[in-house]
Parts: sequence; C-alpha cells; structure tokens
Amino acid sequence: MVMSDDNLLFHPLATDRPLPERMNDPLNYEPHPLCREAAQLVCCYLAQREDWTDEVAAGKMFGVLVCRNREGQVGFLAAYSGQIQGRSDWPWFVPAVFDYLRPAGYFKQEEARITAMNHRIAAIETSGQLRSLTETLQQTRAEGDAAIAAYKDLMRASKSRRQAMRSNGEMLSAGTKEALIRESQFQKAELHRLKQRWRERAAEAEARLRPLADEVERLREERKQRSDRLQRWLFDRFEMLNGRGDRRTLTDIFRETPQGVPPAGSGECCAPKLLQYAYGHGLQPLAIAEFWQGRSPRMEIRHQGQFYTACRGKCKPILEWMLGGANGANGANGADGANGANEANGANEANEANEANEANEANGANEILGEGLKTLYADASLLVVEKPAGLLSVPGREEAPSVESLLRQQYKEVYMVHRLDMDTSGLMVVALTQTAYHHLQKQFIARTLFKKYIALLDGMVSGEGTIRLPLRPDPLDRPRQVVDLEQGKSAITDYRVLGTRDEGQTLVELIPHTGRTHQLRVHCAHQAGLNCPIVGDRLYGRPVGSLYGKPARRLCLHAAELAFCHPATGERLSFSSPVPF
Repeated sequence: MVMSDDNLLFHPLATDRPLPERMNDPLNYEPHPLCREAAQLVCCYLAQREDWTDEVAAGKMFGVLVCRNREGQVGFLAAYSGQIQGRSDWPWFVPAVFDYLRPAGYFKQEEARITAMNHRIAAIETSGQLRSLTETLQQTRAEGDAAIAAYKDLMRASKSRRQAMRSNGEMLSAGTKEALIRESQFQKAELHRLKQRWRERAAEAEARLRPLADEVERLREERKQRSDRLQRWLFDRFEMLNGRGDRRTLTDIFRETPQGVPPAGSGECCAPKLLQYAYGHGLQPLAIAEFWQGRSPRMEIRHQGQFYTACRGKCKPILEWMLGGANGANGANGADGANGANEANGANEANEANEANEANEANGANEILGEGLKTLYADASLLVVEKPAGLLSVPGREEAPSVESLLRQQYKEVYMVHRLDMDTSGLMVVALTQTAYHHLQKQFIARTLFKKYIALLDGMVSGEGTIRLPLRPDPLDRPRQVVDLEQGKSAITDYRVLGTRDEGQTLVELIPHTGRTHQLRVHCAHQAGLNCPIVGDRLYGRPVGSLYGKPARRLCLHAAELAFCHPATGERLSFSSPVPF
C-alpha cells in the first residue's frame, strides 16, 4: 500500500485494470474493480489504527473515490462519515467540507452555550424545589376539586330534601318556605365562595412555582432559537462544489426540495466529502463507492464489508448538484437503485378502484403477455398471473411497463389487489370487477388469503420459527425500511429452512402474516431476524456487491404459492409456481 504523508491524500493505485468509461451514479451502481481494490487498501490502513479499533467496530461508513490527477496518474481518495474520535481532519482521509469542530470556532462556542442551557434546564427540572412546588400545586388543586365535589354532593342532598318537603303535600308555613329558599341561596353563594378560596390557594401555589417554570420556558425558547440559528449558520458554511467550479450552500440546495431545509448531518457523508476534495484539488472523479465496517446498527441494515448506495434524504440533492457539472459523469440523476421498491411484499393497500364498468370476459389461461407476464388462471372475476422479476406491479414514476398497464391493454377493468416488489417474481391475483376486488381485499385483511414465498439467503440458516420485527420507513432514505421496536408497525413472518447449497446459501420458505413494505427482505437481512440477506437484494443485502464477492443477477425471492376463496363461487383456489433460481 502506498502511504501518503499528512498533506497528500491522493493514494496512487498501481493497477492495469481498465478505467471506468464514465463516473457512476452514487445512488445506483455496482462498485468498479478499482473501487474494490481501493476499499481493500482502506481496510488495510484501518487494521493499523489500533486506536480506532473500538469506534470502527461499533459501525462506520467509509468511502473511496477513484480519480485521476493533473499528471494523469490514477489513485483514490478515502473518507469516513461524520467524525472519528471527535475529529473530521485525520490524515490519510479527506477532511470535512467545513470543519465546524475547531475548539475556538463559533460553532463550538455557541454549542457550549447551548450545552450550558441544557444543564441549567436539567438542574431546575431535577431540583427538589421545583419538585416540591409542583407537588404542592398538584395537591392543592386535587384537594380543592375534592372539597368542591363534596359540597356539591351536600347541595344535591339538600335540594332533594327540600323537593321532598314541598311535594309531600305538607302545609308549610311561610317561614318554613322562606327558610328553604334562604338555604338554597346560601349554599349557592357558599359554593361560589368555596371555589374562590381554592382558586386563591392554587394561585398562591402557582405563583411560587411560576418563576422557576418561566425560567425553564424562557431557556427552552432561547435554546430553540439558538439551535435553529446555529444550524442555519452551519448549513450556510457548507459550500458544495460541482465539476464546473460553481459553489452552492446546503441551504440553497435543499430550498428546492420537499423538506425545504437540510437534514441534520447533511454534507458529512462520504460521497460529498470525496467529491468536494476532488473538485477543489483538480482531480477528475472516475468511480465512487461506500462500504460499511463494523457491527450492524440496531435499526438499519448494514453489514460488514458490503457496499451501499448513498442515502437519498441527505445526499441525493447534494450529489445531484455536485455531479451535475462532473466531467464525463452520469450525475446523480435520481436513478432508483431499487426500482419499484415502493411496492410491498404483501397485502398493501391497492390503488383506488375506477368507476365500475361491465366486466370483460377473461381470455384463456397460460397466455404469455408482454414483458414475460404469464396468465395462469382467468375468468370474469379475476386473473392469477405470474410476474417475472424486473417488472413493476403498478405504474411508477417512470413510464416503464407494469402488470397493471399490461393487463389494461386487454381488460376494461383492472383492480390491483396486492403488489410485489419489482425485483420479486411470482404469483399475483388481480380483480376484474369491483365486487371481486373488495371480496379479495377482505380476505387479505382477515388473513385467509394464503401466500408462501421461497427465498435464497446469502448465508447459512437452520431450523424454523417466527420473526417479529416492527417496521417503519426511513424518512431520510426512502424506500428503505428500518426496524423500530417503539414506533414501527407489527410485522410477522414464519420461516422454514428447505435446504442448503454449496455456495454457502440457504433455501427457505417464508410465510408473511402481515404485509409491510419490504417485510420479507428486512426480516431476512436484519441481525435480529435471520441475519442472512436474500441473495441479490440491492437494498438490504449486497445491494452493490461486497468486498468479498459480487452480487447476484436478480433478487432471489419468489411468490411460489397462492390460495384464496373465489369471490363469486366461494371455491378455494390454490396455485403454485416453480422457483426460478
């Protein structure tokens, strides 16, 4: 390995490999062999940094950018996301786009002020005085409510007694009648006085508490204002270059996005740091890749030594700007590395049904439609089709063919009851009438519609069992899903091992009991699930390859069995499809 000194971060690559024809898209790529070679050299360097062992082992994203200098020499730059040991300027790696961690800098000084405010708020909130005054106020209010409620009970009893005396037909003297009226008036006035006394007591208790509560509220508001102002200041200091030498701040870049403002940590990931250094030092970018080192995170799916695409929430807008002017680059043009990944594995909500039309008679079964879509069963109510991998279930953002669009060429009414990921193959049931659609939807909701998937896992698994890992979308990296035990929606999958293969792979059957987006893929890949991603999974497994191997040609997930009750006849129908991998 060629070691650079502290001021030289361009690491030459001694290789005869052919150079990339053009810069790859960081959002959708397979790592170039030179990127793999560079990543291996980064790992060799990390092995020498024993002082970093614990932090790297906890999990960290690293990146490499193969590039060419002014002399035509090919080499690479290396980067890490965020900081290591609180620093973003370690030699051998490219520095931060903007180093806001300088001890005497504005950011650290303002951060210290905000930290001091946090300590002051915590001290007040945990102080015995605040706790005692709060308890006194709560007790005073409770006692007042109880006293008022008891007096109202007394008033109701007195009123009932007075009404009984008046309704018994007794001859009441004028004095007695007057006394009953005065009693009612007195009790009403006394209730008003009682409420006033307890309001005054509560006001006194609240007045003793108010100074501390006001100080906490003032500190919180000031903290928010300072934090917002500091964040805006920081994003204005991140000036991102593109290949033409133009500069644009993160604030300006994200102003045109749906969120309007940069997410926290924007500009600190590997890809922007690598491109920024290359543009600023006259280096021509050729190929970029990012890979994970260390333990898998608790929520996300990241595996040791595997390459990953850039995140979409924080990095996509930045990379679109930076690569828009790259010499010979594709640019991060928004290519979806997981086309159709917005489609669920199971019984997701279908599209809203169209206005009901007279159902068209279905053509015969076993017909091969366009794009390899095969019809296994057809009648006036429904179709059962076999979708090939690579075909969308429903139309996406692009004008690519889908199961729905292909079927609409033959049928007046098409209602998509459920969906499969674009990269998943197998059986789907499609309704041809609204009545059939609603009937099948009810079967999905009641879980009487049976589905079985076959998957080939990238690793060894044994036995059988049930996986229960709640899921939710990652708002900064859609369509990726994360495991969230607190905020996630219930997701349940049964699994059973069917056999193994010589390549260190396991064939399993998967039966989902819920239909969350990417449920089977996450349950297989996550460390708390089977910890073995599905072969060819570009989101959760080896999406763009690993340091140790190449990705499969397709996602090895197939909807192999489907059974349901016919919406018109009630007959139980069962279908199976051979596994294509």
